[in-house]
Amino acid sequence: MRQAPFTTKEAAAKVGIARATLQAWIKDKKIRPPKPTLEGAKAKRLWSESALDRLRKAKERIYWKGQGRPKKEK
Repeated sequence: MRQAPFTTKEAAAKVGIARATLQAWIKDKKIRPPKPTLEGAKAKRLWSESALDRLRKAKERIYWKGQGRPKKEK
């Protein structure tokens, strides 16, 4: 099992949200992202396990407060 670091896309998938949602939360200052790391000429945010734990807690706090689509019944 891979421990870390995770890209923003991978971190969002691990927590169960869309990458766009995570980026919106970062933009709206609902979650503090890790500092960007330069990889070649690109800056990437690399998420550690502790950052994923903070993200999971933030999701519990803000994600389903009367927003979003209801779950589909199977």
